[in-house]
Amino acid sequence: MKASLGRYVAAGVLLVGVALIVWTAVDAPDDGSGVAEAVNAQSATSQTAPSEAPPTTATVEAAPPEPVTATTAAPVPTTTTEAPEPIPVLGTAFTLSKLDGWLNTGATSLEEIRADNEITVVQFWTFGCRNCKKTLDALAQLHADFRDRGVEVVGVHSPEFGYEADVDNIIEAAAELGVVWPIALDTTKYNFHVWQEGPTGYWPRVYVIDSDNQIRFDRRGDGAHTYRELYATVERLLAEA
Repeated sequence: MKASLGRYVAAGVLLVGVALIVWTAVDAPDDGSGVAEAVNAQSATSQTAPSEAPPTTATVEAAPPEPVTATTAAPVPTTTTEAPEPIPVLGTAFTLSKLDGWLNTGATSLEEIRADNEITVVQFWTFGCRNCKKTLDALAQLHADFRDRGVEVVGVHSPEFGYEADVDNIIEAAAELGVVWPIALDTTKYNFHVWQEGPTGYWPRVYVIDSDNQIRFDRRGDGAHTYRELYATVERLLAEA
């Protein structure tokens, strides 16, 4: 009987405990404290967790400027144009004498031709001379350019061979070669040797005589540079006259 009563008491206590547990589970108010705690915990975690550092950009410092050194500009060289050397006086010109006559002119002497001009160009030549022929174009150019400016060309024809002494041959050759300036006929070569002192004479040889009868140019041979220099000399003498 006592044992049964004890079992009944124990069962009653057990039922009361179960009832309390059920009441607590069913009637406990849901205040959302669990979610709030979870949110608060997450928020706290977010607030306390260290934030990621922003990406850094490497800074490149500019190189310091090169030091500026003051320099002195080099002086500009000055060019001075020196006056050309004066044209030398080489002596007094000879006259032309013992001639056999003149062609291409009404003059009868070198002095008469010189009197009408500032400058006289005298060339010793002969029509059969190959070197003489090479100079005729240059003389023709000079004659054409300066004949109206007080310059005259005189060709002193001094024959080397017998056929060159014939006047008809000289006239024919002069026409063929375009020699239109005065020709002095030095058939005996007297003037050829007077003007060219010494044992040797040259064909061609050219002189420039100024208004004072002074020789200002004397060259022999047929070189192109010689006749370029001749032209330049005549031009300068005209400018200085």
